[in-house]
Amino acid sequence: MDVGGNNLRVIAYINFVNKRFYVKHIATHADYDKLTRYYRENKE
Repeated sequence: MDVGGNNLRVIAYINFVNKRFYVKHIATHADYDKLTRYYRENKE
């Protein structure tokens, strides 16, 4: 999916049972790298 002219990334949760798409974050590539690093280090 092209978001913001391919300048942004989307982190989302898809609930297939309820046919819902939940957007958790919309971030730049640099912010996306920070978010993924955070989630790897801090398992929820």
